[in-house]
Amino acid sequence: MSINKRIFLLLAALLLIGSVSFYLLHTSPKYIAQQKQVRESQIVHDKDTKLPYAFLNNVIAQSGSSCSVYYKSLDTGEVFYNFSGKMPAGGLIRPYVAAAVLQQVKDGDLKLADPYTLTDKEKLPDSPLMGKVPPGGKVTVQNLLEAMMLQNDQTAMNKLIAIAGRDQINAYLLAQGYADTFLSGRDFENTDEDHDVKDAEKQISFTSVNDTVTLLSKLYAGTCVDKKLDLYLLSLFEQQSDRHLMGALLPRNIKLAQLSSDHGRVMNAAGIVYANEKYILAIMTDKALRPEETRKIMNQISSIIFNTVNDKEVFKK
Repeated sequence: MSINKRIFLLLAALLLIGSVSFYLLHTSPKYIAQQKQVRESQIVHDKDTKLPYAFLNNVIAQSGSSCSVYYKSLDTGEVFYNFSGKMPAGGLIRPYVAAAVLQQVKDGDLKLADPYTLTDKEKLPDSPLMGKVPPGGKVTVQNLLEAMMLQNDQTAMNKLIAIAGRDQINAYLLAQGYADTFLSGRDFENTDEDHDVKDAEKQISFTSVNDTVTLLSKLYAGTCVDKKLDLYLLSLFEQQSDRHLMGALLPRNIKLAQLSSDHGRVMNAAGIVYANEKYILAIMTDKALRPEETRKIMNQISSIIFNTVNDKEVFKK
C-alpha cells in the first residue's frame, strides 16, 4: 500500500473518529444541560417595561458574583429577569418548607397547635429561640414555623423537616411546579463551595428566582395553600426586621413582605414591595468574592427598580 493511500486512510479514520466524538459530545445529557443553562442565562423579558435595562444589567454585572434577578409587577403582570436557573437556596428554602408544612395542616395531617418534644440532641447551632428550650421541652408546629421564618432558627427548621418528612416536602414542591427547588438530604443550609461537585443536589438545597417569585405570587393571590394559611405565612414575611439585602436603600415607611439570607458567598433576598405599584423582587447571588460589594449591589438593584416603579426621573430610560 502506498504512503499516500495510508495517509488518506489515516485521515479518513481520524475524521470518522472526530465525527463520532462530536456527535456523542453534543448529544450527551451533560452537554444538553449546559446548553439549556446558557440559553436561560440570556437577558429576557416578555414585553417592554419601565425598567432601564442597560443601566440595570450593568449594575448586575458589577455584583462580583453570579447574580440572578427577577422582577414582577403585581399590578400589570410585567416581568424582567436576567437569569432564572437553579442556584443555592440558603435561607430562601424556608418559605418552601413552611408552605409544605401548612399544606399538611390544611390536609389535616398536622395541626399548628400539635406539641412535639425537643431534645438536646436535636439542637443545632444558629438556633436563637429553640436553643433556649430546656431539654425535653414542648414546642408546637406554630412555634417552630415562626422561629424558622422570623429568626432563621436552624433547629426549628430541622425539626419541621423531621415532622413533615423530607421526601414528602420534596414531593409537594414537585407537585406544585417548583421545578428548580429541592430540599437537600444532608445540610439544607450548607453553602460551601463544593456545590459544583458530583451529587451536589444531594448535599445542598436549591431554588431559583422564578420559583421564588411564583411562590410569592401564589401567597399574594391566596392560592398557595388556602387564603387563611397564605395570609398567615405572608404575615411572617411582613414581620421580618432584617432589610439589609433588599430594603437598606428604600424608604423606611415602605411596607415589605420579604426574607433575606446571608451565608458566606451565598446571599439571597426576595419579597413583595408595597410601592405605588406593588411588585415582587427576587435577587439571588452565589460565589460572592467580595461580600460587602455584593450586598451593596443587591440594594442598588432594589433601589433602581423601586425608583423606576415610582417614576423617579433619574432612572428613566
